[in-house]
Parts: sequence; C-alpha cells; structure tokens
Amino acid sequence: MKPVYEDNGDGTITDTTNNLTWLKEDSWQRETKWFSWDEANDYAINLAGIKFAGHNDWKLPTVAEAQTLYNPDKENYDKYEKRIYLDPIFPKGPLPTIWIHEAMLGNEGYILDLRNGEVRLLFKSKTGRMAARPVRIKDLVE
Repeated sequence: MKPVYEDNGDGTITDTTNNLTWLKEDSWQRETKWFSWDEANDYAINLAGIKFAGHNDWKLPTVAEAQTLYNPDKENYDKYEKRIYLDPIFPKGPLPTIWIHEAMLGNEGYILDLRNGEVRLLFKSKTGRMAARPVRIKDLVE
C-alpha cells in the first residue's frame, strides 16, 4: 500500500499506512560517508543502543520494508542532484542506494536503488555510494 508519511519532529518519519518509522536522513546525510553492509548494520545497532528518538529497536529494513520507500509518483533528488523516487517529506541529498537486511548467502547483501526501484545483490564489503536508512516497526500503542 502507498505510504502516508508524518514528520515526527525528532529526526524520524512515520509511514502510518505500513506502521514503519524511518530515520529522516540516511547515514550519508548524517555522517557524510559511504557504508559497507556491516557498517550499515552497525549504524542501525548503534542507533538502537543510544535509543535514538526514544527507541531501542532500530534495524536495517527488510526487502518489503525498503520497497515501501520507492514511489514512482513522488520525486526527490539525491546528493548528485539526480532524480530519485522517494517522497519529498524526506530531505534532499541522500544516497540513491540503501542496504537491506534480509536472509543472505555468503558475502552478498541486498540494496534498494531509489532511482529505479530495483533490489539487487552486492558484495557486503562494497562501500561505494551505499547508505543505511534504519527503520523500526511502529508500536500500535505509541
């Protein structure tokens, strides 16, 4: 289902349709560095550890969760001023690709490309132009 977003004013955005809360800025926007899969996963674990926005359950998104971010009806722009299909409630300037946490084999992980909606495999040790956009499942009683 198409997400309906709300800016929570604390560095997070909630997708009220799919009960997901996203980090408003990706790791590139917050840290200005590219991440390997392990670094992206550590980044999400660290956000949980410091209870970012009051929550300790931050993680990398699954394929299904990540795919909710891609919306061909919404335009935004990545750090290279290229068009990506991410709701403009998220600030301009993220990297066009984010790491996904999904059951994986060996040294490969998944990424979502916000330029075309593709989910594809990539070596986990690759750091070029990949970011983390951690997510958490919104509690229904929040």
